[in-house]
Amino acid sequence: MIPATAVAAGRATKAVLIVDDEPAIVRMLEDALGVFRHEYAYKVETAADGIDALAALKRDRFDVILLDMHMGRMGGLEVLEHMERMQLRTPVLMLTGNDDAKASADALSRGILAYVPKPFDLLQLEHLLSIAVSSRADATKPA
Repeated sequence: MIPATAVAAGRATKAVLIVDDEPAIVRMLEDALGVFRHEYAYKVETAADGIDALAALKRDRFDVILLDMHMGRMGGLEVLEHMERMQLRTPVLMLTGNDDAKASADALSRGILAYVPKPFDLLQLEHLLSIAVSSRADATKPA
């Protein structure tokens, strides 16, 4: 795991966990988070697979998770199962390069916020990320 920070002065900071086994994808996502133009800046942590992601989720609280579906030691669907057992309600954007309809249906049924195909449309990703962190902020406000 490589911690990275994308923080802009004067903006609230949101914690993002990027889980992907492709270093080039992780770097691209980190770079994109540094230039997205909404009300939040992002503190980014990365995990190379689901096992590293679960360790990070036990250690820290995240406002949103960008989760690859297919990875070596543990894939995204398994991570979602563990998150359910841990009763984590963190918004998840599921990332995938595959067009597996059954896997995407499984992910959606597990409560992900959105399914994002690779290669990414960065404008769509920016919009979805803004919705995800806003939904997290709304969920944590007292009634």
